[in-house]
Amino acid sequence: MRSESGDFYYAQLSGAGFRFLRHSSSSMGPGAKINRPKTELAKKLFKRRRVLSLEKRRKKRIVGAVIDRDIITKHHLKKRSSSSRANITLSGKKRRKLIKQLAHMEREKKFAAEETQKKPPAPKKPRRAAKKHTEMMDVE
Repeated sequence: MRSESGDFYYAQLSGAGFRFLRHSSSSMGPGAKINRPKTELAKKLFKRRRVLSLEKRRKKRIVGAVIDRDIITKHHLKKRSSSSRANITLSGKKRRKLIKQLAHMEREKKFAAEETQKKPPAPKKPRRAAKKHTEMMDVE
């Protein structure tokens, strides 16, 4: 159903039936530029996303008190960053395990240090004197 002026009708389904609406070709679109330059937001989208995530990380930094600071691992701190204001504590079991682990590490370091000190320098083997070139004399 096209008229000569370029206008056309389209059917819209309404509550009771179809309704024909006239759509003028002059009002086809907003008429935006095809090759318009990008906006600042579009240009720096990745930078914007990076900056926003950095700000989020800064806001979520751990604020709560850290009990057993010498023992606690960075993995435990990282895991607890979801609730930044919560006090960070270790369970008794984990605390004992970490204390044992640290004690073993200290013992190994001490043992390694003692071994390096005890080891005397390797004794130098006396070199055999180079055989002098001797000529055999004919004995007759």
